[in-house]
Amino acid sequence: MLGDTVYLQDLNSNVYALDRATGRVRWKHLFNAPNVGPNGVAYGWGRLYGATVSSAFALDPATGKVVWSRKLTRNGHEGIEIAPQLYDHTVLYSTVPSNVTGSYRPGAYGVVWALKAATGAPLWNFDTVDGLWGDPAVNGGGGLWYPPAVDGQGHVYLAIANPAPFPGTKTSPNGASRPGPNLYTDSLVVLDGRTGKLLWYRQAVAHDVRDYDLAISPILTGGMAITAGKMGRVYAFRAADGKRLWSTPVGKHENDTGPLPNGLVDVFPGTLGGVETPMALAGHRLFVPWLDLVTRASATTSEGIGLMRDGRGGFTALDARSGKVLWQHALPSVDFGAATVANDVVFTSTYDGTIYAFATATGRQLWTTKARAGINSFPAIAGKLLLVGAAAPGFFAHPHFELDAYAVGP
Repeated sequence: MLGDTVYLQDLNSNVYALDRATGRVRWKHLFNAPNVGPNGVAYGWGRLYGATVSSAFALDPATGKVVWSRKLTRNGHEGIEIAPQLYDHTVLYSTVPSNVTGSYRPGAYGVVWALKAATGAPLWNFDTVDGLWGDPAVNGGGGLWYPPAVDGQGHVYLAIANPAPFPGTKTSPNGASRPGPNLYTDSLVVLDGRTGKLLWYRQAVAHDVRDYDLAISPILTGGMAITAGKMGRVYAFRAADGKRLWSTPVGKHENDTGPLPNGLVDVFPGTLGGVETPMALAGHRLFVPWLDLVTRASATTSEGIGLMRDGRGGFTALDARSGKVLWQHALPSVDFGAATVANDVVFTSTYDGTIYAFATATGRQLWTTKARAGINSFPAIAGKLLLVGAAAPGFFAHPHFELDAYAVGP
């Protein structure tokens, strides 16, 4: 939100400017370019930044007119599905080996791009895979799903996604086509934000065969970088050098480490399990949304994920200094709703359309309501408004796809 205007982007890459008081559309820029998401826009230096599935752009926030646009994808198997990060008159994006035509095709991998905020001219780029670890006609991976963090020294902290193929193929079980740890996938990677030079990295899962992206935007606090991912773990690293300080599991864990067997087994977290959406921090409390959704997998194949309505979720508060669990709620539906903090209240939402508000200190449920569609977006606070996008089919026969605004008390 900027002033009395709310900006949003949909999954056709279209950008809208809404009147904050009424929700009336002030302008819209229709790209009509389907995007898997998560995506979104960011404001800085008088411009509104975002991306379609193939190109970064800057818009005039008053009119929606394009200021500049730059194509970043190298082929039809890669996409941009991230909201941009802004720092030091630089706007940062990442490609991923995925778009609406498919995911993790051979040779597709993610690249981080730093562009001049004023013009979109490239400053530097960084390949999130260190080679393709073997056969480029088979392997791919990397990229970022969520924006990186940037510290006061201009260091950029990237949480990088998984390698592929996963779990493997009939001729290359358990990812045998990509021997070794498959750097820099499932890793926290730190770059010099001026040059793109690699400073250090720490890998959470080596040679991942379960699609366990370390995807969640890092949070910088108290000399630590805290991140999480689909492996269902939260990690704290020392920001100066990457020493691991603690690691805490959340949700259900079953058949989630080591090689997979030849026969199918239930895997928790599954490929859409663990921590899927961003965390939040208030004081020394870290708030973590998570979900339990099964995948049936073997060394050579994955039979897909469980039905959304069969999954369950949860919301955990950790002590950011130690990783100790402070309080926790089991939720009846999967939590794709991230964590959003305002004052002493933390909000989240679940796929069945339920929005929750908990007291940050105790976890006491303060308020809940039901939207008219499923929710796989993140609650946002704008002044005294709580904004929630309800636009997932979810559990509704005839969902009302909408952006809902709720009044937030003092």
